[in-house]
Amino acid sequence: MIVVGAGLSGLVAAYELVRAGRDVRILEARDAAGGRAQTLREPFDDGLIAESGPARIPPDHDRTLGYIDHFGIETSPFYTQEGEYLLVPEQGDRYRETPGVFLDRGRDRWLKIPAGTDALPLAFAEALGDRVRYNSPVTRVVRDDGGVVATYGAGGAAAELRGGRLICTVPLPVIDRIAFDPVLSNAKRAAFAATSYQDVTRVYVQYAERVWEEHGLNGWGLSFVEGFSEFWHPTWNQEGPRGILMSYLYGDMARAVAAMGAGTIVPGFIDRFDDLFPGSGAVAEGGTHFAWEHQPWIGAAYTRDDPPFSERPELASPEGPIHFAGEHASGERGWMQGALQSGLRAAAEIDATVTGSRARAAAA
Repeated sequence: MIVVGAGLSGLVAAYELVRAGRDVRILEARDAAGGRAQTLREPFDDGLIAESGPARIPPDHDRTLGYIDHFGIETSPFYTQEGEYLLVPEQGDRYRETPGVFLDRGRDRWLKIPAGTDALPLAFAEALGDRVRYNSPVTRVVRDDGGVVATYGAGGAAAELRGGRLICTVPLPVIDRIAFDPVLSNAKRAAFAATSYQDVTRVYVQYAERVWEEHGLNGWGLSFVEGFSEFWHPTWNQEGPRGILMSYLYGDMARAVAAMGAGTIVPGFIDRFDDLFPGSGAVAEGGTHFAWEHQPWIGAAYTRDDPPFSERPELASPEGPIHFAGEHASGERGWMQGALQSGLRAAAEIDATVTGSRARAAAA
């Protein structure tokens, strides 16, 4: 079996197929596992971390929490119950909310992985060991009577890997980097074309002190100025005194910031945060930004739910020996839960097909 992509969907599919006794190899374009489950540790000091991808886990995401428990990974609250949240309307005065008001609809029970979200994909990757081949972008997938042949590698180092079946977990913005022979069905390609992605950029500023806490604020909030954005204090329960404030930008704002030169982004956001949290600018130490549209093997943050997955089942339907997974091929788009669900579905499809084939052969 071949799995293309070592994001969560590919990792969980490979992991469960191996547990079922299948021989599996994963081909990953990047030099690390995890896909969009990436944790930033640089350029921050004192061991502070922040997330560039998935960060929060709702309490009903059973697959995500189940594998976290399976690997013995520690969790902690995502949102703080201390201090006040800041809400900034498009017009009018900003105001504060207590955690009880802000954390409605069960958000007070949302969790995170304090060691970094990447602890989950890294646990899968460690269990799979050398079954994962890094720096191995797949460029061609050929179907024949024997199954599939995947061509992978870069430049003159291209190689081939044969398997009975293949799971493709590549995000749709970059799936055209793979040449399928024969080409995928018209219905499959139409479903790909009808699926759009959300652009997300996150900007991070590190501070020598968490001065906003002196004013009773916890560093979290929402802004509706020039569009909707969130601001987080991801280090609220990491050891201080340093801290990080992060701006979570969507859509037009995300694209505008991503288009700016790297040297111009952080100073502008130091000023923005100083307006929200007076005095913070004086203790700002620098920062960085992360734009998903600039990630060469991913190309965008997460799939929009328009049209919903239920209206595009072709995204998940197999084509001969090729199966498809990824958060775009699930009903939980934009979440680790969706990636895991889709990977489990693809693994179950293969397991059922292989088991059925063997049963038919034994009865013949």
